[in-house]
Amino acid sequence: MAASYVPDVCYKDQVNELLERLSIQFLEMVPIRKMKWKDEETAALVATPFLQQKVLQATVLHPICQHHPPALSYSTRFMKELIHKLEMLDAEICDEVYETYTELLSQAEDDDDTLCYKTYTLPTGGKVHLQESVTLVSQGTTGLSTWQAAQHLAEWVLENQDVFTDKHVIELGCGLGLTGIVTCHSCNVRSYTFTDCHREVLYLLAKNIEDNLAPPETLLQLSGSETITLRDKKMLQKIKHQLSLTTERTTDSSCIVSDYGLVEGLEDGENITSSGMASSLELEERQEGEENEILVNEENSLALGGAKLEVNSNYWELDNRQQTAVLKVDPRLRISNLDWEDLEQDMMENVQADVVLAADVVYDTSIIPYLVQLLRQLLQPSPTTDVNKKAFVASTVRNEDTRDAFLIALSSEGLSYGVVEGPKQTVFHYDRNVPIEILQITLQ
Repeated sequence: MAASYVPDVCYKDQVNELLERLSIQFLEMVPIRKMKWKDEETAALVATPFLQQKVLQATVLHPICQHHPPALSYSTRFMKELIHKLEMLDAEICDEVYETYTELLSQAEDDDDTLCYKTYTLPTGGKVHLQESVTLVSQGTTGLSTWQAAQHLAEWVLENQDVFTDKHVIELGCGLGLTGIVTCHSCNVRSYTFTDCHREVLYLLAKNIEDNLAPPETLLQLSGSETITLRDKKMLQKIKHQLSLTTERTTDSSCIVSDYGLVEGLEDGENITSSGMASSLELEERQEGEENEILVNEENSLALGGAKLEVNSNYWELDNRQQTAVLKVDPRLRISNLDWEDLEQDMMENVQADVVLAADVVYDTSIIPYLVQLLRQLLQPSPTTDVNKKAFVASTVRNEDTRDAFLIALSSEGLSYGVVEGPKQTVFHYDRNVPIEILQITLQ
């Protein structure tokens, strides 16, 4: 029976190590089929009902899941796979396993699964919780999910912290903030500016920064009430509604069902299709009228509707243009709506940047000229400092022609580039079979 499957390695320390590794992968929502969980390790972890309960506590019943839950469909699929493994091992399955699975199935009938949390574990043991969508292309943007190059760049930052010490850092196309939050956690930056140009992305980015870089008790003091306000709940409901419609549209466009149990627009390493983007853009236009009906609340101004930046004014200080906001509890941190195709020069004059970061921004040849012009502008010498400005751009090389177009554009704008050595240590779990390179870019 089950005991006959227990290998010699089943000692307390080794079992704890296996549980920790499994927990990290689960909280990061590593696709079930890609989880590093060998059959002999499964046998070690499920040898007794006690150990089966330990597996549950390390995954679906982990305390983190109370406030930062992974996608419900992902948890359900994990439990299904766990039961399958137990049955294959002819193990005696404890009641709690079946009860937990049944409870997840009952929740799945009612709960919205369009937004979830992925929790990334740092080498120090610290956690980064990101609220994101598992629909990779949605709302006309790829920024509602964390991409491989962002994880790769974050790993590189962890190994090159001296590059960012006492520097003003700006990130282009930051998405939901993994690279920036990791940088701010690990490096003593002078300032960090997160930038993107999509309202939904910027809203979730602000919430992720609040969640990871601001003490909860401080936020509670600023708000005078719960940190999740009624306006926040309405905004999240609105985003979830839009994402659910996007999922329905992409389901009809020959998209695939992922290991999360949700629809994805593309697989690891696959290129972004114009048809998927078009569907999202059409949806966005269709819902524009609905968005503009939500008014600004003066007491708690989440600037919905046509505003370029949507933040909670209890926590953020908005500029007059409502394009840049500074975190009140840490003025070093700011977010900005930065549209590369429509730069406002007076806004750019106020940008401080010694180091520029970007990840997975080179995927569309039509925006490359704007990106390169912005890089050139940000890398211009400052009259007030002698810092040698640098940009580090991480890209998943999906299309050689797109990559070549970017390199040619850099040279034509008088920018030098070279490939830097990637991170040596594996911190996050992503597909490493697809080539990812980091370019260091400077003025010639």
